[in-house]
Amino acid sequence: MTVLGHDTLGTRRELKIGDAVYGYYSLEAASQGGLGDISRLPYSLKILLENLLRHEDGKTVSVEDIQGMAGWLAEQRA
Repeated sequence: MTVLGHDTLGTRRELKIGDAVYGYYSLEAASQGGLGDISRLPYSLKILLENLLRHEDGKTVSVEDIQGMAGWLAEQRA
């Protein structure tokens, strides 16, 4: 499994199928890690959020960017 980001929110998970190991970034873990309820987000925004989690490197994408997106989304639902 290739690790891309910092994973500040602790969302990286592994899925083992036979001898293969696949990495993914859990939106459920992101929600529990402080992003709040993201379960009602449209599928397209969930994809964008997962992409931010996967590419968090502290430069191009920071944890503040991820939290900012989640905060903006929360404001839109209010």
